[in-house]
Amino acid sequence: MDYRQDRRPAAKRRSGIRGIMGAALGTVLLSLLSAGAPRADETVTVDKALHDALPKEYQENGVKVAVFNDWPPDEFVENGELKGWSVDMAKAMSAKLGVPFQFTGTSFEAILPGLVARRFDAGFSSFAPTADRLKVLDFIPQRSDGTAYAFLKAKPLAINELKDLCGKSVAVLTGAFDFQYLTKLSAETCVTGGLPAIEIQQFTTQNNAELAVSSGRVQLVAAGSAKLQYLAKQTGTFTVSTLAVNELYNGIGVRKGDPLGPVLQKALQGMIEDGTYTKLMAAWGVDKQGILKKAVLVTEANPDPK
Repeated sequence: MDYRQDRRPAAKRRSGIRGIMGAALGTVLLSLLSAGAPRADETVTVDKALHDALPKEYQENGVKVAVFNDWPPDEFVENGELKGWSVDMAKAMSAKLGVPFQFTGTSFEAILPGLVARRFDAGFSSFAPTADRLKVLDFIPQRSDGTAYAFLKAKPLAINELKDLCGKSVAVLTGAFDFQYLTKLSAETCVTGGLPAIEIQQFTTQNNAELAVSSGRVQLVAAGSAKLQYLAKQTGTFTVSTLAVNELYNGIGVRKGDPLGPVLQKALQGMIEDGTYTKLMAAWGVDKQGILKKAVLVTEANPDPK
């Protein structure tokens, strides 16, 4: 199941930044930058075995990376610059592999077809590995997360179980799984149980969905729990529900069967083992839940690896 990743139509902003690492093997300097976190300059040694495991096209030309531009703190654009823990993780992988990553910030809906059409090689876009996507993509999860609901502190709500959503208005992103899920929940749990239906309102951007709640037009906004916790921390005006459902992996997408997938998986495993992974997550304040102990590759043949 997907819960937030089909998020918005063509974005108005597109921003690209070049990969920061050269392809030369040896030791490279990695600048790990994150909003609100201190700068950490670390020396990263290229993993020659992983570098050599890459197809020659990636060794020679680098990796074209699409980044979703509107999902803080994972991936987002601020002052024309791509930021987020997932962006920092991509930079760390670039250093570990010893090849440049060329970044393009774009709307979510452009990423999957861009991967299939070979415009991009990897999508750092908090992808959920749904059954439909596994027909054309493989995935390297970066964390797990579930859907939560946020509301204004000034207008507190008790959202502790699914039936508490009945009779409430909820903002969701157009085309998101949340719309399908809440529509079904409204019919099967609310209406069938004699409770008021859920009023679901769709918005073309996550920012607009959140603004609808801020302005009082809608009571709740649905999104990944880590995203909403970040929103609450940044604004100071939102509270996040104790209810979180549909927990699943989310992370990086690559073309189905592309050798790049297993290489990125092994690069992530190395970052987990050497502590880089946890440090990046902690810098963005998302190290308290959904953290991976092991890097896996999710494929159509192996959709639920352990």
